Order: sequence, then C-alpha cells, then structure tokens
Amino acid sequence: MKTYKTKLLFILLIVFGSFGAAIAQCNQTQTISICDMETIDFDNDGNPDGIVNLYDEYTAITGLTIQNGVWSVDPRFTVALDPSTGNVATWALQRSTETQTINDYTFQLRNSDCGDDIALTINIILGPYSGVALPSFGTLNVNAEGCGLGGFNLFNTLVSDNAFPPPHLNGTWSYNGSSPNFVAIFESSLLVDIPYQPGLPLVDQEVFELTYTVPGIGPCDADAQTTVRVSMIRQVDSGASEGTDICEDDMLAGVYDQDINLRDDEYLRNEDIEGIWLPDEDPTGQISNEQDSIINLRAVYNDLIDNGNNLRYGCETFNFYYKVNQRSAVCRSDSTAVSFTFYEQLRPFSQEDAPFQICASEPGGVNLFDLLTFTTENNTEFIYTNENYVNWRLVSGSSNLGLIDQGSIDFSHEGFVVTNGATPGTYVFEYGVSPKINCKEPPEVCNPFITLVNPNHCEHPCEVETALVTVEIFPFDYAGENTSGLSFCETDITIDLRSQLQSNGAPIATTGTWTDADGGSIDNLFTIPPITDSQIFTFTYTTNTINGCTDEAVLSFTVFEEANAGNGTSITLCSDNLTLTLFDLLEGNPDTTGIWTGPFGYTSPDHLGIFDASDIMLPILGPGDYIYTVEGNDGCSGMDQATVTINIVDPVQIGNDRSDSFCEIDGRVNLFTILDNDTPRTGSFQDIENTGALTPEGVVEFDLLPNPDNEINKIYNFRYVIPNTAPCDESSLNVEVQIIDLPEPNVPDQEFCILDAKRLDDIEVDVLNYNWYPTLESDMPIIDNPLLFDNQVFYIATVDADNCESERVTVNINILNMGERFSNGDLCTLDFQDGVSPDGNNQNDTFDLFIEGEFNIPVAFPDFDLKIYNRYGAAVYEGNLNTEPFRGESNVSLRLGDDLPSGTYFYIFTPNFENNFPIQGSFYLSR
Repeated sequence: MKTYKTKLLFILLIVFGSFGAAIAQCNQTQTISICDMETIDFDNDGNPDGIVNLYDEYTAITGLTIQNGVWSVDPRFTVALDPSTGNVATWALQRSTETQTINDYTFQLRNSDCGDDIALTINIILGPYSGVALPSFGTLNVNAEGCGLGGFNLFNTLVSDNAFPPPHLNGTWSYNGSSPNFVAIFESSLLVDIPYQPGLPLVDQEVFELTYTVPGIGPCDADAQTTVRVSMIRQVDSGASEGTDICEDDMLAGVYDQDINLRDDEYLRNEDIEGIWLPDEDPTGQISNEQDSIINLRAVYNDLIDNGNNLRYGCETFNFYYKVNQRSAVCRSDSTAVSFTFYEQLRPFSQEDAPFQICASEPGGVNLFDLLTFTTENNTEFIYTNENYVNWRLVSGSSNLGLIDQGSIDFSHEGFVVTNGATPGTYVFEYGVSPKINCKEPPEVCNPFITLVNPNHCEHPCEVETALVTVEIFPFDYAGENTSGLSFCETDITIDLRSQLQSNGAPIATTGTWTDADGGSIDNLFTIPPITDSQIFTFTYTTNTINGCTDEAVLSFTVFEEANAGNGTSITLCSDNLTLTLFDLLEGNPDTTGIWTGPFGYTSPDHLGIFDASDIMLPILGPGDYIYTVEGNDGCSGMDQATVTINIVDPVQIGNDRSDSFCEIDGRVNLFTILDNDTPRTGSFQDIENTGALTPEGVVEFDLLPNPDNEINKIYNFRYVIPNTAPCDESSLNVEVQIIDLPEPNVPDQEFCILDAKRLDDIEVDVLNYNWYPTLESDMPIIDNPLLFDNQVFYIATVDADNCESERVTVNINILNMGERFSNGDLCTLDFQDGVSPDGNNQNDTFDLFIEGEFNIPVAFPDFDLKIYNRYGAAVYEGNLNTEPFRGESNVSLRLGDDLPSGTYFYIFTPNFENNFPIQGSFYLSR
C-alpha cells in the first residue's frame, strides 16, 4: 500500500497538474483527500497523530507558497483547527465525507495580500474509518461482555486511545445473525432479551456478532467496516412484590394466625429460584436462614403491640428481603422486599351528650370536635386530630353554619360552626377519620368522605371511623344592635332609649329591660340630669325567652352642655417677656373645645393659645384683641366667644454686657467709657461686689480695689441699670473690669569687664516681655541694642501684649577697666595667644583680637593700636581697627608683604581708652 503522502501527492498531481513558481493570487481553491488518517504522523515521532498542515499540503500540490494569514472553518469544526498555524487534527473530525457532506470540511485562508478577499480555500475529503475492535478473549472469542439490562453501547467494543483515533460517528451497526433473542439496535445500543434458564449453568448468555460500517466517497474507499463479537448476559431477577396491608381487626379476628410461605405468588412472583432470603435484614427474627421463607404474622403482631404497651403503633411496615446474586461482573445482584404493613385499628368515638343546645343569640359558635368523646384503652387515649386525615361534613340542617371542609387551606379538625344569628333548628354533622391517620410517612391528604375522582382521595386499606354530632339552635328575642356615637344637648330633657337603637332590619322586641353600668334599672324614657361639660351615658337593653335565650344591645351616647367661651380680660405685658397661655387669662369656666384668632392672621391649634418667646416654632405675641371661639356642641346650636386684649410696652434697649482690661498703673477708669454706643447714658452703675472703689460718677479707683488674696490680674464686676416702665423690669448689663498687675522684673546692678564689650541685650532678665528706658519718665523704650559704658543707668519694666507695664526698676552699669577686679575678686585682664601658625587649619591662623567668650578688642577699644617686633627690635607689623589682622606677614618697612620666618616675636598693645594701660608680650610664629 502506498503511504499517505505518496498517495495524496499522486492524486493531486493527476487532478491539478504541475505548477512552476507562482505569483500572488487570491480566491484560489484546492481539494485534499485524506483516506488513511489513522497512519498520519505529523511530528514524525513514530506514533500516528492524524495532524496535517494546510500550508504544507498546498505547497506539496502546487509547488507554490502563499502568504500566511488566519484560517477559518465552519464553527462546528473549529475544535480541529489551529487558525494561526493551519494545523488540522483530522482525528477530531467525527464524521467521514459522504456525498451530502462533501463541502463540510472547507477551510478558508485570509491574509494581507488579498485584503477582504479569500486567499485560499481548501476542501478536505476525509476517508471512512470504522475503528479497531478490542482484542478478543475467552473461549467464546468475544471482544466485550454486556448486561442484557437496558442495552449495551456497541462503541465500547472499539479501541479509543492515543494510538488509535475514535471511529467516525456517521456509521451504522448491523446484526450478523438470526437469534430470536435479538431485539433491536437503537443507534449504538444493542437490545437483547436473554431467556431465563433455571439451574446450572448459572450464567445465561449468548454471543452476538455485529458489524460497524462507515460510508465514504472516492477517491477514498466506499466504506470501512469493523466486526465485533459481544457476549450478552441476562440480568438476574428477584421477582416482584406489591406489599400486603393488614388491618388490626383482621389480625384480631385470626385471619393471619397460620404460617405463610413468602415464596407464594401472593407475596412474591416471577423470581429466579436460585435466590436466598436475608435473615440479617429481618427485624422480626422470623427468617432463620437463607432458605427459610416461612413466617407467622400473628407472632410479628404480638411483638409489635408488646402485650398492650404499644397500642398506638400507628402503621408499621416489616420487610423480608429476597436476593439473587449476580452471575457476571457486567451485571448486578437484585433484591426484592416482601412487605407487610400493620394498620392500627381506629377506636370508636361519639357524641355522648346529644344533642348540644345553644341559643342563636350567643356570640361566636362552637367547635364540634369538643362535643366528641374518644376511647381510652389500657390508659392510652385514642384521639384523632391530624388534619390531613380527618374531615367534617353536614348531614342535615338548613345550612352548614360556615363549616370549613378539608378542601380549604383554613380547614381545622376542630370543626368550628357559627351559631350566632343562625336559623334556629337541628343540625347534624359527621366527623370521619381515615385509618392512615396513624401512619407517619409518607405525609399525604386522605379525605375520608370523598370519591375516587377527587384529588384528595387516597386508598383506605382499613375501615374509616365516623361519628355524628347533633346541634340544636334555639331562637331569641331580638334586642337590636350595639349603638354608639349619638349626641344630645342638655336642653333635650328626655330621650326614648329604645328608638335610638340600630337594627339589622328585624323588629326590636319591646319586652326587654334597661340597666345602667351598675345594674340599676332604667326607664325607656330617660330624663337627662344636670351635667358639666359633657357626659357619656351607657345603658344595656336585655331580652329573655322561655328557653333562657337572652339577647342584649348596648346604647352609648353623649350629652353636651351649651357652648361656653368664658369671660374675656385685658392685660399689659413687657415686650421682653411675651410667654403666656391665653386660655389661662379667661375668667369663668370656659369649655376646652375652642380655638383662638388674633392679629396678623393668628389661629391656635388648640384651646390653649400658647405663646413662648423661646420657642422659634411658635408665633410671636403681638398687641391686639384675641378672640376665643367655642363652636356649638353636637346636639346643641350656636357658638360663644370671649376677647382677651393684649397691650405691650417696650423696655429700654440697653446693649450687651461689656468687659475690658486696664493697667494698674493707669490708676482709674470711668465705666461709662466702656459701654457700647447703643447703650443710653441715662442709668447708673452699681457696685455689686461692694469693692468701695466706685464713685457715683461711675469712676473706679484702682488703688481702692480690694485684693485680699493678692490675685494676679483680678476681675471685678459692676452692674449698669436703667429704669423701665411697668411691667417691664429694669434694663441692665454687666461690666467686667480686669486690672492687669504685672510683677516688677528682678534685675540687679550689672558689672562687666571692658573686654567683654557687652550690650544692653546681654543683660539677663527674669521676665519674658519687658522694655528698657533711658529715664524713669521716658515714654519711648530703647529699641536698639547700645554698647554698655561705665556709670550708665537704665530703667526696665515688665510689659504684656496689651502694653501694660509694671513699675520701672533702676539698673546701674559698672564697666571694669583692665587690671580692675570684680566684686567677687575675679580680675579683668587680657591674655593674648602665645603662638601664630598661618597653615590654613583655622586654628591660630592670625593674631586674634576677638575670642568669643573671652574678649572683643575691636569693640571694647575702637582706638587701639598694635605693634609687633622681631627679636632684633625691628617693627614688622602695625595695626588698628581698620587693619587686616597679623597673619605672619609684614606690613611695614622694606619687607612689606613678606612672609616672616618662624621664631619669637614681641607685641605692644595700646588700648588708648581711659585708664587702660598698654600690654606687652611675645608669641611664637610657626610655619
């Protein structure tokens, strides 16, 4: 046989011929036939994989190459295509090519050379592949075994792994035999019916030969076929059983006293005879071994009721299991439960005190269930209330009195009937109980009274238990309906009570009697007594019949006084106190049902007429007439009014409280100067703290203000008062005065060495904020930082942020000349350095005239001069305040600017200031 590549190339060369080098073209079409996909090895690893590359196939046929792009195919086959590489996995194409599907496997290439046009279309014709049968095995030489139960999938006979592709799915299976046990092939499912063969051998089986045929078209084969042999094995059958229902009354009657054989067809039929019974699954102990099928149901029942201790067992099911073991691993074992269900016998119930009598006038109704008496046996109550299994129904009577039956979601076993207002007569109802009421599972609805066609019907294996309940309803004399909401006026004098009762259309009996809340008798013509405001009267009208049926109606009504608005008045108020309640101003005994109207469209929400100046949600009281109106009460006519006149006077507008601070050294303050501009100056000040420092003119003398505790910055309060017209209180405000009393700074006389060149800011002060003054009376503080000289006098005072000052303190300055001693014995002296090394390391580079913390010659002696001599007495440097410091260079004689050699040099420093004498010394110049 030719290889795939050789065969494919041969076919395409015949169809299309040979081509040389090609130019770029669009809308090209090629057809590829792949007849043996199971042999294709794309990656050449020795294992077939069925992958072809569309670019390679095109080049192999035409000898041309085409620009790469993106491949596409019908969405049904995208699982087989890599659109970027053009690889097609033929094993993923599930159907071979037939005449009707010749265009299914059409692949299209789009690239930039062809733009929106299709560059190349390749149609693949895929040859048929029917798969490879599984290896045969056993003496029957079969490829697979299957169980006859439910059919066998024939594709399970074919190989499908990495080395073999799955068979194409467009083939058909056919049976190659004539066995009567063959039923059909449905798609790929083999259906057979293996007959039962009792006895040995225990495997009922038959071998069936089948062929799978996949169609194809040229140039590939017309079809491909694979034949398999399948051994089909019969599924064992443990038989069928419908279960047996046993009513307790049959059991007690001896129906089941004899032993029974579970193998009888009445209990189990059509079972394989090779089965066994399962004693371990028998809760009764009746089955003693695997071949024992004899049981006694009476013994089972006796154990169930436990000598009368378990009478309420409900319904209990006992299962006896018959099992037929599997005959092959491809089938399963089968088991059947033979069931017996014992149903507890319903105990009777009845209405013992029949009939039940009730008057139609009594409110509500009655629960029919409460009229039944149920059986008690062996201290066990047999009461039936489960609403899924009981029902009530009307047997006789003019109506069902509103009885709800089991078909409603509101149904209740209580069987409530409405007797109030019912038609008098005799009513008979029946209560029914289904015998399934005692069964716990499964829950269902069993109406004991309905027919088979009703959806709530269920089969009752035992007898339904019922009982009749009779109710007699007696007539009554109608007393009317409860009536309320009536209104009368105190002027009506008398009322016919019976005529005020409402009626439902029936005549009200005239034989009844009236009583009040205390049970006292009342005449039907009721005389209204004297009342205050309003009064509610409640009376009861009662009728009675020979059968003791009573009826009653309650009449409630209100008697009102005529409207009373009280007597008005007039009042004057101060505008700063407009909080009041208008109703409190009325005289007499006014009704509380009126409302107020007044100036600016005012109306009140109630009878009070509240004004509250502190409540922004309420209106503001204004002057004018406020009218209280009481409408006529129900049953009465006419209204009543009273007027309250409001007069308002204004107090003097005095302004706000004031506060200010003053320096103690100011001496006094006139409190009128503290008041704001809106405050009239017509009042007077009050010394509310009794300081004794306030004059009638409003002046506070600071030196008279008491301060027994020596408080710092003490505050004093005074009150300013202006009289007002009554009823306004006097207008007043508070004036708060703070006296700023700053402590004096503690600064002693100062003593400095002239060499320190101290300035005023160098003096240590024990307060944070202060001012220096040149004189005791000076108004301007010293703002610069002057150099200190001997015998100067300065004055210092503590200040605050408001420019208050303490008393000024005198500070004397003593500047010591060189050679003089401080009061502590220290000497004011000048010690120059003993060496100069101008090497640029910032240490002794020059002959220093300023050393911080030791001396400051340029400032202390601004007129100084300095001369430096070598060891021969020749001057090498002369300097003063304006000369560069000595750096080891000469600034005199012929050696001007020369670097002086290392050695000892001598200096003479002349201060030229007062009694400070020249200083001589030497130093060593090091290079």
